[in-house]
Amino acid sequence: MTRLFKLVWRDIWRNRRRTFLTMGAILFAVLLISLANSVQFGTYDAMEELLVRLYSGDIQIHRKGFHAEQTLSYSMEEDEIDWASLKARYPWVTAASRRVTGFGLASSDSSSAGALIVGIEPETEHDISIFSSAPVEGKPLSGNRGAVLVGETLAQNLGVTIGDSIVVLTQGYRNVMGAELYAVTGLLRTGSPDIDRSMLVMSLTDAQNLFAMQGRFTQLVLRTDNFRKAVSYAGALRDADVGDNIEILSWRAMMPELEQMRTLDDAGNYVFYFFLVLIIAFEIFNTTTMSMMERVREFGVMMSVGMKPHQISILVALELALKVLLALLAGFVLTCLALSYLAQNPIPLPENMQEMYQDFGFSMDSMSFSINPKIFVFPMVSVAIAAVLSMVYPILRMHRFSPVEALRKT
Repeated sequence: MTRLFKLVWRDIWRNRRRTFLTMGAILFAVLLISLANSVQFGTYDAMEELLVRLYSGDIQIHRKGFHAEQTLSYSMEEDEIDWASLKARYPWVTAASRRVTGFGLASSDSSSAGALIVGIEPETEHDISIFSSAPVEGKPLSGNRGAVLVGETLAQNLGVTIGDSIVVLTQGYRNVMGAELYAVTGLLRTGSPDIDRSMLVMSLTDAQNLFAMQGRFTQLVLRTDNFRKAVSYAGALRDADVGDNIEILSWRAMMPELEQMRTLDDAGNYVFYFFLVLIIAFEIFNTTTMSMMERVREFGVMMSVGMKPHQISILVALELALKVLLALLAGFVLTCLALSYLAQNPIPLPENMQEMYQDFGFSMDSMSFSINPKIFVFPMVSVAIAAVLSMVYPILRMHRFSPVEALRKT
C-alpha cells in the first residue's frame, strides 16, 4: 500500500501544470462559494438582528387577533396573566416590557400627518429595543408626562423640532375619542424609513390616557438570551397554558416576508453555485481524461506485467482523490484566514448600496461576513461530489483496456 501511495504521489506531480490547474480551479470554487455564502449569511444575520433589536423584540405576547387587525379592541388587562411568574419560570427570558400600540393624527401649526403611536415603559423598553433609546436629537424618553419622541421624517413633515408642541387626535378603546397636547423632546432616526416617517413614542401611562384604556395594554414584548431560538422559546410559552385567547409569536412569525426574501435569495445563489460546481466538474473530468489518454501506453505496460484493470482504476481514482483533497484543504485554510480577517474588518458599503438597503427598510453601512460552520460545509461537499462523479467515466474506461491495444498506442 505504501508503494501504491508513492506511485500516486509521483504521478500527480509528473505534470505539475495540469495538477495545479485542477487544484487551482477547486480552490477557487471553494473560496468563491464560501465567501459568497459568508456575505449572504452575514448580511441576513445583521438585518435580522437589526430588525429584532430595532422594534419587534424576540417574542410578542398579545390577544389573538391583534397582530392581524392592529386594533385596540384586542388589548389585554394588566392582571389578566401573572406575567412576573411566567418570566421567572423561564430563565431564558432576560427582559419584558409592555406596550400600547395604536394609530392617530398628529398635528402642528403648519401640517398634520398620520402616526403610529407607541406607548412604552421607558425603564424597561431599553432592554428590549433600540428605537426609543438613542434619539438623533434631544434626549431619551423618561417618565415625564406630556413628552413624546417623533420620527425624524415625521417631524420634518409636521414642521416641528425640539421644544415644539403637537396635538394628537385618536379614536381610542371602545371608540372613545382622545385628544392631547404633547411637547417634542426628541427626534428619532432609526435607519428604517417606515419607522422614521410614522412613529410617535410616548410613555405607557400617556398612551393609556390618550386611548382611554387605563389598566390595559396591547403587547408584552420579550427579549431572550438568543433571538435565533425565539421559535422554540415561543413554543415553550404556548405550552405554559396562558389561555386560548392569547397569541404568542416569535419575530420570524411576525416578519414572514423576511424569511421569504431570504429563501428566494438562497434559491438564486444556489443556482449560481450549481453552475460553478458544474464547471469545476467538467474541468476535473477534462484533465483526468487527458491524463489517461496520454498514459495509455504506460497503462498497457503496467497491465502486461501483471497489473489488473481494477488496480489501475484505483490508481487513477487515488490520484484524483489526492489532488481534490489537497485542493480542498488549501481552500479551507485560505477561506478560514480570509473570513477571520473579514469578520473582524467589515467592508464599508458605497452610498448607492446603502441607499438600496434603505429602500428595503434596512440601515446597512458595511458588508458583514459570517463564520457560521454551514458556510464551509456546502462548498466542500459539493466539490467532493463533483469530483467523485467526474471519476466515473475514467474508471469505467479502465476496465475496457486491452494490454495489446494499449501497447500499440504511440
